Amino acid sequence: MDQALLERYQQAYKDLDLFPLVEPDDIERFRVDYGLHIMVRLKREIEASVKNGKFIFAGHRGCGKSTLLKRLAIDMQPNHSVVFFSIADLIEMSAITHVNILYAIAIKLLSQASKQSNIRVDEDIKQALLGWNTTVHTQTSSQAIKGEMGLGGDIKVVTAKLQQEKSFRDQIEKTFEKRISDLVGKCDRLAAAIQTATKKPVLVIIDDLDKLDLPLVEHIYRNNIKSLFSPQFRVVFTIPVSAVQEPQVMGALNSEGVVRPHLFPVAKFFAKPDCHNPEAEPIAKTFDVFLKVLSKRLPENLVDPQTAEQMVRKSGGVMRELVRIARECCTECMVQLEIEPDSDSVKINDEILTVALRNLRHDFARQIGSDLYDLLVGVYKTAETPDASSDGFVKLLHGLMVLEYENDALWYDVHPIVVDLLKQKKLIE
Repeated sequence: MDQALLERYQQAYKDLDLFPLVEPDDIERFRVDYGLHIMVRLKREIEASVKNGKFIFAGHRGCGKSTLLKRLAIDMQPNHSVVFFSIADLIEMSAITHVNILYAIAIKLLSQASKQSNIRVDEDIKQALLGWNTTVHTQTSSQAIKGEMGLGGDIKVVTAKLQQEKSFRDQIEKTFEKRISDLVGKCDRLAAAIQTATKKPVLVIIDDLDKLDLPLVEHIYRNNIKSLFSPQFRVVFTIPVSAVQEPQVMGALNSEGVVRPHLFPVAKFFAKPDCHNPEAEPIAKTFDVFLKVLSKRLPENLVDPQTAEQMVRKSGGVMRELVRIARECCTECMVQLEIEPDSDSVKINDEILTVALRNLRHDFARQIGSDLYDLLVGVYKTAETPDASSDGFVKLLHGLMVLEYENDALWYDVHPIVVDLLKQKKLIE
């Protein structure tokens, strides 16, 4: 087996996993300007807003929101005290509530304040967030937690408990569910202490809320929006694009002053009339960006140029889908090197891509219920949907089986890999 070639595919597989770009070295090596106008719009609106403005950032899963938000955090840093974090790093996604989102904000603000010696944090805040000397705890459990954390509390221990222990999250819910104003007040006092010391307004950016299942999104953003939007500092939240289709969610956001979410649209490779024309040439500006992203992670000697173009086409304009396709191709090449060790070379070509797309097509097929195929065919044929807020359509949108594009009017298309599935089932020509 060609060990050197295997290691190159292994490295490409690792490089393709670097989404979002967060670490400075990774940003330097792999960043490609993408979605810049969206970030600038969000940046300017934040700067022009009142001190307690709230902002919603939405988009399809994997479209590049996280990388863009990290860049926004870096760009805002000179004039703001920025707290950027992923909710997925702190709380199991199925366990997220408006209460523990606010608690996570408080812990991150406390962590930010603790890093600067000139920021004084009142003891009652530390006690409330870290000490857990509350009436809902037994004396034994309170002492045990204090013993683990040491004098003054240990943010790292609390963060680990928040992420790993359901019982700990349950205690947070019991403690603060009926005392939300108290929790929000502590967030505000922490933000005020940071702002006083740094002379900069606080901006909190919360990533990965867009990965929540829709019932959780509705519960958090529709039923508890007032609590979530109570902190008196700027916060950027994320939601899945499918939630934007929900009138009740949008009504709740509008009632709290969110004029419109900032949407990160899917990259459009073809104009609407050409979307199913096999002879149409892709829009070079957006297509070349995806090719550049791919080339930075997948060396050209590992992939045929024509195959690279097909990989981009099959992504449908969703960056994460391009990554999924490329990683699946790398995996297939590593398998081939193992099975056929005497082969002179293994390269990502049309044959390898065909196998990779078959595997991903099966993944989609497992998610699509039999009752949704007619809806997919309708979207494919009309580029529209009869009811954008229907449960079936929202499921397809949330699962990237249907993609939303923007012109003067919105239009929709079926994910290219799902199109192949419809053709295989002889539902379309």
